[in-house]
Amino acid sequence: MEKKILQNESPENRLEQLKSVADKMEDFSYPRELTVGEIQELQSGLSQDMIIVDRAEQELKIAKEVFKSEVKPIKQQIVKNLQMIRTQVEEVREKVFLLKDLREEKMGYYSKDGVLVFERELRPDEKQYSITDHLRKAE
Repeated sequence: MEKKILQNESPENRLEQLKSVADKMEDFSYPRELTVGEIQELQSGLSQDMIIVDRAEQELKIAKEVFKSEVKPIKQQIVKNLQMIRTQVEEVREKVFLLKDLREEKMGYYSKDGVLVFERELRPDEKQYSITDHLRKAE
């Protein structure tokens, strides 16, 4: 069979002649080669679509960064609160008062409320009896 027929006819006339000589008609899917103009049009549309998608992705990236910056401190507070609820303890950083007990060889850390918050063994340099220890004992 010939590759191309009725090429000298106009598109409308070619269609009429094909209809008149065809045995039957049916819908059929087949690959059609694109013209240079169609390819250029598709490429132009593709580049425009890629620019639009890239712009949208940049906006999404910025929106995610804004979202993360807003949510991060809240999440940190949630973690801190969960830890305090789980342990039933709050971590406090403040000045404490160290008092040594030479008899038990211990150093006590007392809060401003007078509560013992930590206790440890005396270090060797703290075991030496000093004049201030003697004066404190005299009072």
